[in-house]
Amino acid sequence: MQPWIVAALGAGLFFALHYVTLRAASGRIADAWGGLLVELAAAVGLLVLAFVGPSSGNVVTTRAGVLWSCVSGLGITGGVFLLFQSLRLGGPVAGTGTIALGGGVALASIISPMFFSEALTTRRLIGVGLGLAAVVVLATERSSAP
Repeated sequence: MQPWIVAALGAGLFFALHYVTLRAASGRIADAWGGLLVELAAAVGLLVLAFVGPSSGNVVTTRAGVLWSCVSGLGITGGVFLLFQSLRLGGPVAGTGTIALGGGVALASIISPMFFSEALTTRRLIGVGLGLAAVVVLATERSSAP
């Protein structure tokens, strides 16, 4: 197993924790306040990791790296706010999470070859198609709750 797969699986576990706890918070706090607290908690956690976490090796911090990290953070901010809203409005975790994360990954998988010299292979297109099929199946699931 390649080393990046272990980190990606761990990230998936943390994202699962994120979605389940976001659902538990939605409707119990205003969307913007909930998003702010999510972001603040993330900032504190990352600050601790920056000082006491594992080293990133020889990676040099550049102006471009700082800029793109900030733009990425704005993307997360918009996503978290809209996830709070979606869950508060009654969206199930399986549907909202799949649309947000699965749809985002599918879109990024198609766009990234234009920016990062990644191959747009038949295998990738099949994976994106299966991912989009999962989005449709989970997003159209009928609730069994009254």
